[in-house]
Amino acid sequence: ALLLAALASSTSDPTNANAAGGCSAAGCGGHGECIDGGNVCMCEEGWFGRNCSGALQNWKEMHKLEHNFYEHDSFKSRYVLAAHHLRGCRHIVEVGGYRTPISSFLNGHHLSVTTIDPYIRPYASDTLNGEACRVRHLPTMFADYPLTGEEDCFVYMGLDYYDEDNQPLCGTLKETVHRFERVVVDYAAKYPTGAACFKALELPSAFERVANVVLEFEGNRWPDLSGSWLPTGLTARVLYVLQHRNTHTLKEQRRAFANPQEYSGAGAEAGNAAEKGGGGGSTQ
Repeated sequence: ALLLAALASSTSDPTNANAAGGCSAAGCGGHGECIDGGNVCMCEEGWFGRNCSGALQNWKEMHKLEHNFYEHDSFKSRYVLAAHHLRGCRHIVEVGGYRTPISSFLNGHHLSVTTIDPYIRPYASDTLNGEACRVRHLPTMFADYPLTGEEDCFVYMGLDYYDEDNQPLCGTLKETVHRFERVVVDYAAKYPTGAACFKALELPSAFERVANVVLEFEGNRWPDLSGSWLPTGLTARVLYVLQHRNTHTLKEQRRAFANPQEYSGAGAEAGNAAEKGGGGGSTQ
């Protein structure tokens, strides 16, 4: 999914389901259900957004074609690698899962797994792999999702900004990503926009590299891709797994925050101070 989708600006909207009072006060536009104590809308299939007011068909028409090749087994292998490096995570948030959410590839025990993407098929469950786990596939945008402050791992498969007008959004994402203990990111190696976006996140300044994997999917037999973009230029992939140097500090910050407002406000300041001050971290 597009980085634009993940970071599209939230406007001052009285129907914002994630504002004070949540969706229990604002409703979900008649196209979804208010869940998780009134915090978020679970939109019906075909609708997306903070209050389920976005019609997916309009989104599809804007982007002209779909990206069905991401559902091919070769592209799914990126998720197998990602899942391996997420096995020690407690609360995972994924941006841009398209139709292959990370929860489908995890085989360990996690407390929550949330995937955010306008294209994702809506899904809610309280179990994963036979154990208690809050699983949510939310058709919305990352800017419209209220982080709880519990999340320790961040996943973005297909990082890119696609258009020069969107390039500043990569820098906007940086502050949020630096609050996670572990980050797994994948981008197309032959598209300079993906590498530029990764660079804008400035992850090496705060994270240790756990793994760097280069994959090539060229030469696979693709299924019928009518109505979809072809994978031309997207078959070479770079996957990074990074661990924050101040893992212990981030854990202590999460324990101290009583609500999401503190996490997004004071948390950002404390996180920046921790990065400047240095400190030890552990690798899972």
